[in-house]
Amino acid sequence: MSAGAVRVGRGVTVVGVAGLVVLAGGWLLLDAGPLRTAVVWAAVAALAGCVVALTGTVLRAGRVTPARGYELALDAARAPAPGTGAALPAVLHGSRWPWARVTAVALAVPTALVLFCTLGAGTPDRGAVPGRIADADYVIKELPVVAVGGVERAGSSSRASSEADYTVRLPAPHGGAAVPATFRAEVHRGVRQVGDSLPVAYVPQRPDLGAVGADTRSAVEAQLAGRTLPYGTAAVAGVLWGVAALAAFCVGTAVTGPPRGGRRVGKDWTALRATAAGVVEHVERPTGDDAGTGADTGTDAGAASGKGSARYACLMLHTDTGDVPLRLAASHRRAAPLLTGAAGWLLWKPAGPRGKVPADFVADDGWQLPGRLPAAEAARIAAARTPDPFTVDTARHTRLLELGSHWARTVPAGVLLGAAVSVVAAGALLLPVDGGWRAWTAVAGAAAPLLCWMITGLFGAPRATTPAAPVEAGPAA
Repeated sequence: MSAGAVRVGRGVTVVGVAGLVVLAGGWLLLDAGPLRTAVVWAAVAALAGCVVALTGTVLRAGRVTPARGYELALDAARAPAPGTGAALPAVLHGSRWPWARVTAVALAVPTALVLFCTLGAGTPDRGAVPGRIADADYVIKELPVVAVGGVERAGSSSRASSEADYTVRLPAPHGGAAVPATFRAEVHRGVRQVGDSLPVAYVPQRPDLGAVGADTRSAVEAQLAGRTLPYGTAAVAGVLWGVAALAAFCVGTAVTGPPRGGRRVGKDWTALRATAAGVVEHVERPTGDDAGTGADTGTDAGAASGKGSARYACLMLHTDTGDVPLRLAASHRRAAPLLTGAAGWLLWKPAGPRGKVPADFVADDGWQLPGRLPAAEAARIAAARTPDPFTVDTARHTRLLELGSHWARTVPAGVLLGAAVSVVAAGALLLPVDGGWRAWTAVAGAAAPLLCWMITGLFGAPRATTPAAPVEAGPAA
């Protein structure tokens, strides 16, 4: 069951974010038609499947606290028989999923906001008249308004956006009297008056098909194509969405470091015997300052490090060269009680003088914990210590310890309910039915997960936990 929860979590990470991106992109960028319908409903089905999979995992295996989830990951990563610690593994596992989880969350939040904003503001269907005109040989021309009725303002100001029924006269195909045509259009500032002109799409040979108009030509084209938003608005939303995606990538890299592939331990690596001693606050001084001070516990000396100093929690490791801080892609507060006292090897390949050096702690009982070592600490150790030869055992294998891999069993029921409400709201907004309820449904869909997050106190421990099932043999991370 432990390995199954890990697989469900990874599947939801990939499928859930992909479903959000496809749903938002399909609704925002595709024209109305069978392709858009198939794409958006397939994405909704994928999101619903993710909610069902998470709910099934929690009901079947039982919900646990985040701290218990860390324990399950550690139990699954331990080797059946403890190693001697005399030799190092020849190959280290890659570590991509912590970065994927953080990046997925950072990308899912702005994508969901873009999705529900466009779902609430967009027109779900181009309607019968625009559809008939779009299928014929239409033209778009500026025509004068001859009558205005059914005005609805969005505000009390005379310059507020409005909707109204506008009547124009379409030229007859073979001369004769013009044909009146009425359409409802939204104007962003004020109300167009009789005598003003609007861009209008109609079929010169079939004025009986009616007309479609708006305050801009691009809005008329968007109605004919069945797009949810005019081209210009969709382009702006797409650019903002792209910026958010780039920011999400940067957030994931900053929190967990870049994703790592498998690596082979070579003679140019640095290896230290180390013992985990608990969590400590490390102060990383800016470039040019004295970086050879090691870890700081938050005293006045750390506060005097000047502007630009970065403070973050680290797992403290005791070595023969002093205390070494290792930053983990996990909650140090939850990890420290489980890891304190573990002995093993701290390994890293020397890198440049800036940033953080990818490092791994390989425990004697068979698990490998990825982390990052401040570059200043790596440089200090290299300058203070003569490299010692070490033995690499090609027969020794480790298991990757991903402390957040069991997150699927820690999701509160209220958050699952909020996600289900969001999926239902998205599905309702995809229906080709217009009305004032769309804006409120979009707000409810966007706010439901956040409200449930706050109500259930996701930042704290759940009130009730379920004992974990026996851990399956074999790697789970």
